[in-house]
Amino acid sequence: MKAIKPLTVATLTAVQTPLANKFYRKYGFRGKAKRHEPCVVVRDEHNAIIACAYLRNYKTINLLAGVAVAPAYQGQGVARLLLNQLVGYFDQRTYTFPYQHLQSLYASLGFALVAPDQQAETVSDIYYRYREQGRPIVMMLYQPRPSRTLG
Repeated sequence: MKAIKPLTVATLTAVQTPLANKFYRKYGFRGKAKRHEPCVVVRDEHNAIIACAYLRNYKTINLLAGVAVAPAYQGQGVARLLLNQLVGYFDQRTYTFPYQHLQSLYASLGFALVAPDQQAETVSDIYYRYREQGRPIVMMLYQPRPSRTLG
């Protein structure tokens, strides 16, 4: 694994959101960030976007989506860096549909595997649509960790 040069992580403003979509198109990733949704990027030492993710709101649930890392940076902890920036937006109604092989990464960030057929119709419908497209994904729900109190 090669050494990672200095990276920066930032939440995009509404005006900057098209930069995320340009990143997705450049690398052929599925994803379309919207201006009113939290969107976080990781930039390399040249200020180029190398990773992106956003949180989509569906009224009763939130969906962590569009998590993508440029191929040259995959497997180097960039996704964890990206998701740690977004965790402040997560709550007990935040779902994600990671590829099966990434389940342990998401579990380490506080997501737990859930049964799609036991969730709200809003989220299960989206999940099954993605599965019908042949995506090897699982459904996970964020489980906020209890805060510790001193005493």
